[in-house]
Amino acid sequence: MIVNPENMSFDGKKFSMILYGSPGVGKTTLALSAPDPVLIDFDRGMSRVRSQHRKAAIFCDTYEDVLTDLGSPDMKQFQTIVVDTGGSFITYLQDWAMRADPKANCQKNGAISLKGFGAVKMEFSRFTSYVKDTLNKNLIYVFHSLEQTDKDGNPQVRLMCEGAAKNIVWTPCDFGGYVQMIGDRRDIGFTPEQEYFAKGCHGIKGHYTVPELGPTDTNDFITRLFDKAKANIAAEAEEYAPLKEQYDRVMGAVHQILDTVKDVETANRALNDIPNLAHALTSKKEASAMLNERAKSIGLTYSKSAGGFIRKEEKEA
Repeated sequence: MIVNPENMSFDGKKFSMILYGSPGVGKTTLALSAPDPVLIDFDRGMSRVRSQHRKAAIFCDTYEDVLTDLGSPDMKQFQTIVVDTGGSFITYLQDWAMRADPKANCQKNGAISLKGFGAVKMEFSRFTSYVKDTLNKNLIYVFHSLEQTDKDGNPQVRLMCEGAAKNIVWTPCDFGGYVQMIGDRRDIGFTPEQEYFAKGCHGIKGHYTVPELGPTDTNDFITRLFDKAKANIAAEAEEYAPLKEQYDRVMGAVHQILDTVKDVETANRALNDIPNLAHALTSKKEASAMLNERAKSIGLTYSKSAGGFIRKEEKEA
């Protein structure tokens, strides 16, 4: 279905996010600050989260266990799925792929094959789409970071993720935040820098300070971040509203003009009248296409040399 900008709505939008950084920087606790989260504890790391900040978790032995839990009616109470960590998730997917098709996905030495890595990559993408589009949940992938150097010896920080999946995790995400300690301050960056990659949208960019949490503090940093993004989306829609109203008025006038098109004379009159309307957004382009279709339906065609519509048989002659 093709939807023009003036008819697009992002009410109820769910977000996808990557959080990555070195071990111990507080990524899991930060991820649990998202709206109504449940954490898939691939890393067995919930015990390291302070008890007052723990949330519901899925503990699993296989990837199939995760899919069973995600399909449970109990999932309706959660708004966000946290995958902790994405690297361990890949390990579970490798195990799943090799058990699902040992002949194709295993090497003779028991390691996963190239075809197996392809299966993992495809399932990673399918899982992401399933959570976002079918379950309609926010999705947060937590990754450990890996320090390396580029060809010039400059330090770089990248996701710690085995196999081809690391090349696709960034594409569908709305936000990608690198979490680090700067002095005694915990910082998350959403704008790419030479040292690390990051991603922001909907007005979320630059650096944010992640507050230290006391025993009675509410852990809601990402919830507030998502609320800010939604407010920015709503503000954009509000700015768009006057243009949408003008578009609707113009398209109403276009339909009235098209109703008069019965022959060459009325088609050419419409050809002159439509461009003079107070167009907004895509109305001019749409109106032109609609006029051409209307003219075609009554046996007319546009002639560049004539500067207007003529009967189709005249052009053929």
